[in-house]
Amino acid sequence: MAALNINNTKFYYEPYGSGIPLVLISGLKAEHDAWFTVLDELAKQYQVLIFDNRGVGQTIDSGEPFSIEAMADDTMELISKIGLKKPHIVGHSMGGAIAQDIAKKYSGEIYSIALCNTFKKFNDVGRKVFSDILILHQSGASPVDILDAIIPWAFSEKFLTPEFIDTIHKITNENPYPQSLSDYKRQLEALFAFDSRDWVNTINVPTLIIGSEEDRLSTPKESQELATSIPGAKLIMMSTSHASQVEQPHNFIKHLNEFYNGLTC
Repeated sequence: MAALNINNTKFYYEPYGSGIPLVLISGLKAEHDAWFTVLDELAKQYQVLIFDNRGVGQTIDSGEPFSIEAMADDTMELISKIGLKKPHIVGHSMGGAIAQDIAKKYSGEIYSIALCNTFKKFNDVGRKVFSDILILHQSGASPVDILDAIIPWAFSEKFLTPEFIDTIHKITNENPYPQSLSDYKRQLEALFAFDSRDWVNTINVPTLIIGSEEDRLSTPKESQELATSIPGAKLIMMSTSHASQVEQPHNFIKHLNEFYNGLTC
């Protein structure tokens, strides 16, 4: 619904609700609407910001390579220009990598981070899956064909009803801003280069980690290791696969609210 020019990039964003600021950062290939299952409910309680990262959706940049750290800088500049003060940051998958960099560099400017289905370094399974997606892009596969290759890795088998698959196929077919090969490659290279293992233990903001028992892209073990590495981090495990906020939106929101309520006690 709006755009701002930041660092020679036109960032697309949408604000919702009022109250304590809450910034939701999407993952690889995901646009701002990746949060559609939780957005309305969160906007009843928080001032929610969703946006398109570099390399996806309606955000337009120069086409040059970028890093996760640069995406963290982008996010904080967007937050500053909009005028949000001390927001909670929620990042899913690659968005969780961005949130880690935000906590590392901007700890005094945020309230907390929630790291959802994410990692210190993308694992070998995830690298293989999304390298294969790159090959599909290069072969000229349709957005729906690419989506179908991702679906089994993003969702648990019990969640994949024919109705749900039809819905996301429809959304994909109607998307007027499909991700290009070059933009996907830039996002993928940024994600592959991310590695917080040497510094994640220096994060000193309140941290919630949401992991999933059936996640193979950010495994339960990786969530546990992330929680162990960050001082004082709280770990929640959900009975979902990678897209926890889509599979169990009410539980996802409940865990966020319980975490935030605990911070204000």
